[in-house]
Amino acid sequence: MIYREIGKSGLNASVIAFGAWAIGGWMWGGSDEKDSIDAIYAAIDNGINLIDTAPAYGFGYSEEIVGKAVKGKRDKVLIATKCGLRWDLEKGEFFFLYDGKRSCGRIDSRSDENL
Repeated sequence: MIYREIGKSGLNASVIAFGAWAIGGWMWGGSDEKDSIDAIYAAIDNGINLIDTAPAYGFGYSEEIVGKAVKGKRDKVLIATKCGLRWDLEKGEFFFLYDGKRSCGRIDSRSDENL
């Protein structure tokens, strides 16, 4: 596997990432948790250390699955997540809010809950 440094962070990411959108199951008729976790294990076993997920993938379900899969392996993976889509507000918003302020602080709290 080829790895590249992310900026000057000292973090080296695989050039191939595991995209976790589909394991959220929302638009594909569901997903099997064991199969999803096994797929993440296979990716890690083959040198993929970058996992792409987001709170909007399956309304948080993808992040939950990723969290279960990397438990005990957290030091071996880099997790790329996002903010910007809020589906849990009555009117819906395409920006991020945290305590009434525009912020990405929600990522920290959601990541800690799921990982």
